[in-house]
Amino acid sequence: MNEFLFVYGTLLSSYDEKTSHDLLKKYSKYIGKATMNGKLFMVDYYPGVVPCNEKSIVRGELYEIIDSEYLFSHLDKYEEYNPKDLVHSEYKREKINVIVLETKETIEAWAYIYNQSTEDLELLPKGDFMNEYHK
Repeated sequence: MNEFLFVYGTLLSSYDEKTSHDLLKKYSKYIGKATMNGKLFMVDYYPGVVPCNEKSIVRGELYEIIDSEYLFSHLDKYEEYNPKDLVHSEYKREKINVIVLETKETIEAWAYIYNQSTEDLELLPKGDFMNEYHK
């Protein structure tokens, strides 16, 4: 069964710092632009997403994973996700539903979900990191 990854921040192909995206390019295949239901917050110079049932949309990209074991072993560190210590993990990796914009198909994909309080964080109301914050 194919696995997918939805990205919405510093892993986007258009983000300036390519180090993390190079890994993504090597171990996955770009599918297209996609969206998920959620709210996007600025954590620092990078965003965090929190899923929600409201009509809030977060824009990102969908990738089909070629080597999940290798890719996740590196991305989990990058995203400060430790499955054995969720309390202190900045993000957690979860499966969510995304909609591929070109085909309107709904696909289940992994995403790194922000795992801390969003109380004092700036909301990006359009859910679009590259166009709202990183200009």
